[in-house]
Amino acid sequence: MGKSQLIHNNEFHLINKDEIRKATGKLVESLNLAAGSTEGFDIYKVVDIYFTDLDKRQKINSLLEIGE
Repeated sequence: MGKSQLIHNNEFHLINKDEIRKATGKLVESLNLAAGSTEGFDIYKVVDIYFTDLDKRQKINSLLEIGE
């Protein structure tokens, strides 16, 4: 996806997985996180799944009480 196009929630699956990883890496660096995964938490996996798996994204949103 080009940088000039906005991605809507029904198009997350169109984002290139490498771009998701790169952006997550920037988040990890910005927050000074210990490599993005520690003791059972892997922010890379959470972000990957959120953007690529619609069913799991809906479950995550439900847990966080985020409406569709």
